[in-house]
Amino acid sequence: MDALCPSPPGPTRPQRLYERIGGREGTSFCQTLIHLLKGNIGTGLLGLPLAVKNAGLVLGPISLLCMGVIAIHCMTVLVKCSHYLSIKVNRASLTYGEAMQYGMENVSWLRRHSQWGKVTVNVFLIITQLGFCCVYFVFLSDNIKQNIQYPIDLPKVGRLKDYPLFFGTAIFAFEGIGVVLPLENKMNRPQSFIPVLYLGMGIVTFLYVTLGTIGYLCFGDTIGGSITLNLPNCWTYQGVKLLYSFGIFITFALQFYVPAEILIPPVLARVSVRWERPVDMLLRTVLVLFTCALAILIPELDLVISLVGSVSSSFLALIFPPILQIITFHTEGLSPLVTIKNAAISLIGLIGFITGTYIAIEKIIERNGLKSTEAFSSFMVQ
Repeated sequence: MDALCPSPPGPTRPQRLYERIGGREGTSFCQTLIHLLKGNIGTGLLGLPLAVKNAGLVLGPISLLCMGVIAIHCMTVLVKCSHYLSIKVNRASLTYGEAMQYGMENVSWLRRHSQWGKVTVNVFLIITQLGFCCVYFVFLSDNIKQNIQYPIDLPKVGRLKDYPLFFGTAIFAFEGIGVVLPLENKMNRPQSFIPVLYLGMGIVTFLYVTLGTIGYLCFGDTIGGSITLNLPNCWTYQGVKLLYSFGIFITFALQFYVPAEILIPPVLARVSVRWERPVDMLLRTVLVLFTCALAILIPELDLVISLVGSVSSSFLALIFPPILQIITFHTEGLSPLVTIKNAAISLIGLIGFITGTYIAIEKIIERNGLKSTEAFSSFMVQ
Protein backbone atom coordinates (compact mmCIF):
# COMPACT_ATOMS: atom_id res chain seq x y z
CA MET A 1 0.00 0.00 0.00
CA ASP A 2 2.76 2.44 0.91
CA ALA A 3 4.59 1.65 -2.32
CA LEU A 4 1.56 2.75 -4.34
CA CYS A 5 0.21 5.64 -2.30
CA PRO A 6 2.41 6.69 0.61
CA SER A 7 0.58 7.83 3.71
CA PRO A 8 0.22 10.60 4.50
CA PRO A 9 -1.20 11.51 2.07
CA GLY A 10 -2.96 8.47 0.69
CA PRO A 11 -6.25 6.65 0.37
CA THR A 12 -7.90 5.32 3.48
CA ARG A 13 -9.52 2.39 1.68
CA PRO A 14 -7.62 -0.90 1.48
CA GLN A 15 -5.09 -1.01 -1.35
CA ARG A 16 -6.19 -4.57 -2.18
CA LEU A 17 -9.08 -2.93 -4.07
CA TYR A 18 -6.47 -1.76 -6.54
CA GLU A 19 -6.20 -5.30 -7.93
CA ARG A 20 -8.26 -3.95 -10.82
CA ILE A 21 -7.80 -6.59 -13.47
CA GLY A 22 -8.27 -9.49 -11.09
CA GLY A 23 -8.67 -12.81 -12.88
CA ARG A 24 -8.44 -11.25 -16.34
CA GLU A 25 -5.20 -11.55 -18.23
CA GLY A 26 -3.15 -8.37 -18.41
CA THR A 27 0.34 -7.38 -19.48
CA SER A 28 3.32 -8.71 -17.58
CA PHE A 29 6.26 -6.77 -16.11
CA CYS A 30 8.43 -7.33 -19.21
CA GLN A 31 5.63 -6.59 -21.67
CA THR A 32 4.81 -3.32 -19.93
CA LEU A 33 8.51 -2.40 -19.86
CA ILE A 34 8.82 -2.94 -23.62
CA HIS A 35 5.68 -0.88 -24.27
CA LEU A 36 7.02 1.89 -22.03
CA LEU A 37 10.32 1.95 -23.90
CA LYS A 38 8.55 2.04 -27.28
CA GLY A 39 6.26 4.81 -26.08
CA ASN A 40 9.22 7.00 -25.15
CA ILE A 41 11.89 6.23 -27.76
CA GLY A 42 11.08 7.76 -31.13
CA THR A 43 12.13 10.66 -33.35
CA GLY A 44 12.83 12.82 -30.29
CA LEU A 45 15.83 10.62 -29.49
CA LEU A 46 17.42 11.40 -32.86
CA GLY A 47 17.11 15.15 -32.32
CA LEU A 48 18.90 15.20 -28.97
CA PRO A 49 22.44 15.77 -30.36
CA LEU A 50 21.17 19.08 -31.79
CA ALA A 51 19.55 19.82 -28.44
CA VAL A 52 22.92 19.27 -26.72
CA LYS A 53 24.47 21.65 -29.25
CA ASN A 54 21.94 24.33 -28.27
CA ALA A 55 22.68 23.85 -24.57
CA GLY A 56 26.43 23.16 -24.68
CA LEU A 57 28.63 20.09 -24.30
CA VAL A 58 28.56 20.18 -20.48
CA LEU A 59 25.28 21.96 -19.72
CA GLY A 60 23.36 19.83 -22.26
CA PRO A 61 23.93 16.37 -20.73
CA ILE A 62 23.47 17.74 -17.19
CA SER A 63 20.19 19.39 -18.22
CA LEU A 64 19.02 16.20 -19.94
CA LEU A 65 19.71 14.20 -16.79
CA CYS A 66 17.85 16.74 -14.61
CA MET A 67 14.93 16.83 -17.03
CA GLY A 68 14.81 13.03 -17.00
CA VAL A 69 14.64 12.97 -13.19
CA ILE A 70 11.86 15.58 -13.18
CA ALA A 71 9.93 13.78 -15.94
CA ILE A 72 10.11 10.44 -14.08
CA HIS A 73 9.00 12.15 -10.88
CA CYS A 74 6.00 13.72 -12.65
CA MET A 75 5.04 10.35 -14.15
CA THR A 76 5.19 8.80 -10.66
CA VAL A 77 3.03 11.63 -9.29
CA LEU A 78 0.45 11.03 -12.03
CA VAL A 79 0.29 7.29 -11.29
CA LYS A 80 -0.12 7.84 -7.53
CA CYS A 81 -2.85 10.43 -8.09
CA SER A 82 -4.63 8.02 -10.42
CA HIS A 83 -4.42 5.25 -7.77
CA TYR A 84 -5.90 7.50 -5.10
CA LEU A 85 -8.68 8.92 -7.27
CA SER A 86 -9.70 5.60 -8.85
CA ILE A 87 -10.23 4.14 -5.39
CA LYS A 88 -12.05 7.25 -4.17
CA VAL A 89 -14.53 7.29 -7.08
CA ASN A 90 -14.72 3.48 -7.23
CA ARG A 91 -13.47 3.26 -10.81
CA ALA A 92 -11.38 0.40 -12.19
CA SER A 93 -9.02 2.80 -13.96
CA LEU A 94 -8.70 6.41 -15.06
CA THR A 95 -7.33 8.18 -18.11
CA TYR A 96 -5.11 11.25 -17.76
CA GLY A 97 -8.06 13.54 -18.48
CA GLU A 98 -10.35 11.74 -16.01
CA ALA A 99 -7.68 11.96 -13.32
CA MET A 100 -7.54 15.74 -13.79
CA GLN A 101 -11.35 15.94 -13.74
CA TYR A 102 -11.77 13.98 -10.50
CA GLY A 103 -8.83 15.80 -8.97
CA MET A 104 -10.56 19.14 -9.59
CA GLU A 105 -13.70 17.74 -7.94
CA ASN A 106 -11.65 17.55 -4.74
CA VAL A 107 -11.55 21.36 -4.64
CA SER A 108 -14.91 22.95 -3.85
CA TRP A 109 -14.46 26.08 -5.99
CA LEU A 110 -13.22 24.01 -8.95
CA ARG A 111 -15.92 21.32 -8.73
CA ARG A 112 -18.36 23.04 -11.07
CA HIS A 113 -15.70 23.34 -13.75
CA SER A 114 -14.10 19.92 -13.31
CA GLN A 115 -15.15 18.82 -16.81
CA TRP A 116 -12.84 21.49 -18.21
CA GLY A 117 -9.89 19.73 -16.59
CA LYS A 118 -10.54 16.64 -18.68
CA VAL A 119 -11.16 18.73 -21.82
CA THR A 120 -7.94 20.72 -21.33
CA VAL A 121 -5.78 17.60 -20.89
CA ASN A 122 -7.42 15.98 -23.91
CA VAL A 123 -6.77 19.10 -26.02
CA PHE A 124 -3.08 19.02 -25.15
CA LEU A 125 -2.96 15.27 -25.81
CA ILE A 126 -4.44 15.90 -29.25
CA ILE A 127 -1.97 18.72 -29.97
CA THR A 128 0.94 16.58 -28.80
CA GLN A 129 0.02 13.44 -30.74
CA LEU A 130 -0.85 15.31 -33.95
CA GLY A 131 2.40 17.20 -33.46
CA PHE A 132 4.21 13.86 -33.35
CA CYS A 133 2.48 12.96 -36.62
CA CYS A 134 3.70 16.23 -38.21
CA VAL A 135 7.23 15.47 -37.02
CA TYR A 136 6.96 12.00 -38.59
CA PHE A 137 6.08 13.53 -41.97
CA VAL A 138 9.04 15.93 -41.83
CA PHE A 139 11.36 13.15 -40.63
CA LEU A 140 10.33 10.86 -43.48
CA SER A 141 10.74 13.56 -46.12
CA ASP A 142 14.15 14.69 -44.82
CA ASN A 143 15.57 11.16 -44.57
CA ILE A 144 14.21 9.90 -47.88
CA LYS A 145 15.57 13.00 -49.72
CA GLN A 146 18.66 13.06 -48.83
CA ASN A 147 31.48 13.41 -42.71
CA ILE A 148 32.40 11.91 -39.46
CA GLN A 149 34.89 13.59 -37.08
CA TYR A 150 35.40 14.11 -33.37
CA PRO A 151 35.69 17.83 -32.77
CA ILE A 152 37.08 18.66 -29.36
CA ASP A 153 36.77 22.44 -29.41
CA LEU A 154 33.05 22.58 -28.71
CA PRO A 155 31.32 25.10 -26.44
CA LYS A 156 30.71 23.69 -22.97
CA VAL A 157 27.71 26.01 -22.48
CA GLY A 158 25.56 27.16 -25.38
CA ARG A 159 24.01 30.56 -25.98
CA LEU A 160 21.23 31.53 -23.58
CA LYS A 161 18.97 32.37 -26.53
CA ASP A 162 19.26 28.80 -27.86
CA TYR A 163 18.55 27.09 -24.54
CA PRO A 164 14.73 27.26 -24.95
CA LEU A 165 15.17 25.24 -28.16
CA PHE A 166 17.03 22.65 -26.09
CA PHE A 167 14.15 22.61 -23.61
CA GLY A 168 11.53 22.07 -26.32
CA THR A 169 13.46 19.24 -27.97
CA ALA A 170 14.32 17.55 -24.66
CA ILE A 171 10.79 17.66 -23.24
CA PHE A 172 9.46 16.42 -26.60
CA ALA A 173 11.76 13.41 -26.24
CA PHE A 174 10.70 12.79 -22.63
CA GLU A 175 7.00 13.24 -23.31
CA GLY A 176 5.89 9.66 -22.81
CA ILE A 177 3.57 10.60 -19.96
CA GLY A 178 0.55 10.06 -22.21
CA VAL A 179 1.22 6.31 -22.31
CA VAL A 180 1.85 5.92 -18.57
CA LEU A 181 -1.72 5.44 -17.32
CA PRO A 182 -2.90 3.30 -20.29
CA LEU A 183 0.03 0.93 -19.68
CA GLU A 184 -0.48 0.87 -15.92
CA ASN A 185 -4.20 0.25 -16.39
CA LYS A 186 -3.51 -2.86 -18.47
CA MET A 187 -1.04 -4.56 -16.12
CA ASN A 188 -2.11 -7.78 -14.46
CA ARG A 189 -0.32 -6.52 -11.31
CA PRO A 190 -0.62 -2.70 -11.34
CA GLN A 191 1.26 -2.60 -8.02
CA SER A 192 4.42 -3.49 -9.99
CA PHE A 193 4.15 -0.52 -12.34
CA ILE A 194 6.31 1.91 -10.34
CA PRO A 195 9.40 -0.39 -10.58
CA VAL A 196 8.64 -0.78 -14.32
CA LEU A 197 8.46 2.99 -14.64
CA TYR A 198 11.76 3.57 -12.84
CA LEU A 199 13.58 0.85 -14.80
CA GLY A 200 12.17 1.82 -18.18
CA MET A 201 12.64 5.56 -17.79
CA GLY A 202 16.11 5.00 -16.31
CA ILE A 203 17.08 3.18 -19.51
CA VAL A 204 15.47 5.93 -21.61
CA THR A 205 17.31 8.70 -19.73
CA PHE A 206 20.64 6.88 -20.11
CA LEU A 207 20.08 6.48 -23.87
CA TYR A 208 19.07 10.12 -24.25
CA VAL A 209 22.09 11.52 -22.40
CA THR A 210 24.54 9.17 -24.17
CA LEU A 211 23.25 9.58 -27.71
CA GLY A 212 22.80 13.32 -27.32
CA THR A 213 26.36 13.79 -26.05
CA ILE A 214 28.12 11.33 -28.38
CA GLY A 215 26.13 12.54 -31.38
CA TYR A 216 27.17 16.13 -30.78
CA LEU A 217 30.77 15.10 -30.14
CA CYS A 218 30.78 13.15 -33.39
CA PHE A 219 29.29 15.73 -35.77
CA GLY A 220 29.83 19.01 -33.93
CA ASP A 221 28.28 22.13 -35.45
CA THR A 222 27.19 20.22 -38.57
CA ILE A 223 24.64 18.17 -36.59
CA GLY A 224 21.23 18.04 -38.27
CA GLY A 225 17.70 18.10 -36.91
CA SER A 226 17.95 14.29 -36.82
CA ILE A 227 21.29 12.52 -36.41
CA THR A 228 20.31 10.20 -39.28
CA LEU A 229 20.76 13.17 -41.64
CA ASN A 230 24.47 13.19 -40.77
CA LEU A 231 25.08 9.55 -41.68
CA PRO A 232 27.35 8.98 -44.73
CA ASN A 233 25.71 8.37 -48.10
CA CYS A 234 26.83 4.76 -48.51
CA TRP A 235 24.37 1.92 -49.02
CA THR A 236 24.76 0.59 -45.45
CA TYR A 237 23.76 3.84 -43.78
CA GLN A 238 21.12 4.56 -46.40
CA GLY A 239 19.61 1.17 -45.55
CA VAL A 240 19.57 2.13 -41.86
CA LYS A 241 17.78 5.40 -42.66
CA LEU A 242 15.21 3.65 -44.84
CA LEU A 243 14.53 1.02 -42.18
CA TYR A 244 14.17 3.69 -39.50
CA SER A 245 11.88 5.67 -41.82
CA PHE A 246 9.75 2.57 -42.35
CA GLY A 247 9.54 2.08 -38.57
CA ILE A 248 8.42 5.70 -38.13
CA PHE A 249 5.93 5.28 -40.99
CA ILE A 250 4.16 2.32 -39.39
CA THR A 251 4.29 4.02 -35.96
CA PHE A 252 2.30 6.95 -37.35
CA ALA A 253 -0.94 5.05 -36.74
CA LEU A 254 0.03 4.47 -33.09
CA GLN A 255 0.51 8.20 -32.46
CA PHE A 256 -2.63 8.97 -34.47
CA TYR A 257 -4.72 6.62 -32.30
CA VAL A 258 -4.95 8.99 -29.31
CA PRO A 259 -6.41 12.06 -31.09
CA ALA A 260 -8.62 9.82 -33.23
CA GLU A 261 -10.12 8.14 -30.16
CA ILE A 262 -10.77 11.53 -28.53
CA LEU A 263 -12.15 13.40 -31.57
CA ILE A 264 -13.99 10.83 -33.69
CA PRO A 265 -16.41 8.95 -31.30
CA PRO A 266 -18.38 12.12 -30.30
CA VAL A 267 -18.92 12.88 -34.00
CA LEU A 268 -19.98 9.33 -34.85
CA ALA A 269 -22.48 9.40 -32.00
CA ARG A 270 -24.36 12.13 -33.90
CA VAL A 271 -24.74 10.26 -37.21
CA SER A 272 -26.86 7.27 -38.18
CA VAL A 273 -25.41 3.77 -38.24
CA ARG A 274 -25.49 3.82 -42.05
CA TRP A 275 -23.09 6.78 -42.20
CA GLU A 276 -20.77 5.82 -39.35
CA ARG A 277 -18.09 4.13 -41.45
CA PRO A 278 -17.94 6.75 -44.24
CA VAL A 279 -17.80 9.58 -41.70
CA ASP A 280 -15.16 7.73 -39.68
CA MET A 281 -12.95 7.27 -42.77
CA LEU A 282 -13.51 10.88 -43.84
CA LEU A 283 -12.49 12.27 -40.45
CA ARG A 284 -9.37 10.11 -40.31
CA THR A 285 -8.40 11.20 -43.83
CA VAL A 286 -8.93 14.88 -42.96
CA LEU A 287 -6.79 14.57 -39.81
CA VAL A 288 -3.96 12.85 -41.71
CA LEU A 289 -4.07 15.49 -44.46
CA PHE A 290 -4.10 18.19 -41.79
CA THR A 291 -0.89 16.89 -40.20
CA CYS A 292 0.67 16.54 -43.65
CA ALA A 293 -0.26 20.14 -44.52
CA LEU A 294 1.30 21.41 -41.28
CA ALA A 295 4.48 19.47 -42.05
CA ILE A 296 4.62 21.04 -45.53
CA LEU A 297 4.10 24.53 -44.09
CA ILE A 298 6.87 24.06 -41.48
CA PRO A 299 9.45 21.68 -43.02
CA GLU A 300 12.06 22.35 -40.32
CA LEU A 301 12.47 19.13 -38.33
CA ASP A 302 14.42 20.58 -35.40
CA LEU A 303 12.08 23.57 -34.97
CA VAL A 304 8.90 21.49 -35.31
CA ILE A 305 10.14 19.14 -32.58
CA SER A 306 11.05 22.08 -30.33
CA LEU A 307 7.73 23.83 -30.99
CA VAL A 308 5.59 20.76 -30.26
CA GLY A 309 7.62 20.04 -27.12
CA SER A 310 7.36 23.62 -25.86
CA VAL A 311 3.66 24.09 -26.62
CA SER A 312 2.08 20.88 -25.41
CA SER A 313 4.62 18.47 -23.95
CA SER A 314 5.61 21.00 -21.28
CA PHE A 315 2.01 21.06 -20.01
CA LEU A 316 1.45 17.30 -20.06
CA ALA A 317 4.85 16.32 -18.66
CA LEU A 318 5.73 19.14 -16.24
CA ILE A 319 2.84 21.51 -15.49
CA PHE A 320 -0.25 19.32 -15.05
CA PRO A 321 1.09 16.47 -12.83
CA PRO A 322 2.30 18.72 -9.95
CA ILE A 323 -0.96 20.69 -10.07
CA LEU A 324 -2.91 17.42 -10.05
CA GLN A 325 -1.06 16.25 -6.93
CA ILE A 326 -1.85 19.51 -5.12
CA ILE A 327 -5.58 19.44 -5.90
CA THR A 328 -5.84 15.67 -5.28
CA PHE A 329 -4.17 15.59 -1.88
CA HIS A 330 -4.87 19.09 -0.59
CA THR A 331 -7.30 17.69 2.00
CA GLU A 332 -4.76 15.09 3.14
CA GLY A 333 -2.28 17.58 4.54
CA LEU A 334 0.39 18.10 1.89
CA SER A 335 3.59 19.41 3.43
CA PRO A 336 4.70 22.95 2.46
CA LEU A 337 7.88 21.43 1.00
CA VAL A 338 5.89 19.25 -1.43
CA THR A 339 3.75 22.23 -2.43
CA ILE A 340 6.84 24.37 -3.06
CA LYS A 341 8.45 21.55 -5.06
CA ASN A 342 5.32 21.15 -7.21
CA ALA A 343 5.06 24.90 -7.76
CA ALA A 344 8.74 25.01 -8.82
CA ILE A 345 8.30 22.16 -11.35
CA SER A 346 5.18 23.78 -12.83
CA LEU A 347 7.00 27.12 -13.01
CA ILE A 348 9.91 25.50 -14.89
CA GLY A 349 7.40 24.01 -17.33
CA LEU A 350 5.63 27.36 -17.77
CA ILE A 351 8.88 29.27 -18.40
CA GLY A 352 9.95 26.57 -20.86
CA PHE A 353 6.57 26.80 -22.60
CA ILE A 354 6.73 30.60 -23.01
CA THR A 355 10.39 30.94 -24.01
CA GLY A 356 10.53 27.74 -26.08
CA THR A 357 7.41 28.60 -28.06
CA TYR A 358 8.58 32.17 -28.67
CA ILE A 359 12.08 31.21 -29.84
CA ALA A 360 10.83 28.31 -32.01
CA ILE A 361 8.25 30.52 -33.77
CA GLU A 362 10.84 33.29 -34.18
CA LYS A 363 13.31 30.85 -35.76
CA ILE A 364 10.63 29.39 -38.05
CA ILE A 365 9.70 32.87 -39.32
CA GLU A 366 13.38 33.76 -39.72
CA ARG A 367 14.23 30.63 -41.73
CA ASN A 368 11.14 30.89 -43.92
CA GLY A 369 11.94 34.55 -44.59
CA LEU A 370 15.50 33.61 -45.56
CA LYS A 371 14.25 30.87 -47.87
CA SER A 372 11.80 33.26 -49.54
CA THR A 373 14.58 35.81 -50.08
CA GLU A 374 16.89 33.18 -51.57
CA ALA A 375 14.12 31.86 -53.83
CA PHE A 376 13.30 35.38 -55.03
CA SER A 377 16.99 36.14 -55.67
CA SER A 378 17.37 32.91 -57.62
CA PHE A 379 14.27 33.75 -59.69
CA MET A 380 15.56 37.25 -60.50
CA VAL A 381 18.94 35.85 -61.60
CA GLN A 382 17.24 33.43 -63.98
